[in-house]
Amino acid sequence: MPSHTVKPGFGYFGKVPQRGDFIQAGLATGFANGWSEWLQAAMAVSREQLEESWLEYYMTGPIWHFAFSANVCGEHAMIGSLMPSVDSVGRQFYFSLATPIEHSPINFMLNRKWSMKAEEHILQVLDDEVDLSAWVEATGQACWHQDAIQPDASLQVLMNGDRHTIVAEPASATQLLHHAYQQRFGRYCVWWTNGSEHVPECCVISSGLPLVSQFSALLDGCWEEWGW
Repeated sequence: MPSHTVKPGFGYFGKVPQRGDFIQAGLATGFANGWSEWLQAAMAVSREQLEESWLEYYMTGPIWHFAFSANVCGEHAMIGSLMPSVDSVGRQFYFSLATPIEHSPINFMLNRKWSMKAEEHILQVLDDEVDLSAWVEATGQACWHQDAIQPDASLQVLMNGDRHTIVAEPASATQLLHHAYQQRFGRYCVWWTNGSEHVPECCVISSGLPLVSQFSALLDGCWEEWGW
């Protein structure tokens, strides 16, 4: 695939008010299975941790956007958005948009117009009057992430040590940040949100998916309390 193009379309997974069960399409099995298992475990543990406060934190929780390295959840690097939702009888579960990428996740964290458009789009499923069939069609054709693409030239690392890294020029800030995150976190995840009642606007970097015991912080913003 040429470096200036991306595959169009986002997949989706989770619960929406118009349906009585999970809906899913357009996502690789490896990602969908791993994502579902992690979310179910994270929700179960956060319910235990937050007890009677859980429902309020969940229902007022922010939309989180993410950009993952390859092999964090499935074999591909991924970007997407995660929103608290419910099904038609009020059972809580997140709804997600996601798509694989062939560029460094940092591109999509630094160039966030796509996530603003994704947030506007995912919020539409909470509207009682949404035409879900039309929404699904638009999701499969969306190219919001096209604007975030920058050519991914290889970074030539001349020397790498505990206290220094030497790279050949030219080297972009995006390349250097991607390299630094790989060195620090390995398979890294970047999360960001515009905030909510309990969580301030912020950006979070984790090594792999957050531990399920840490997930409550994405709901209540109490990072230290939940082991971050």
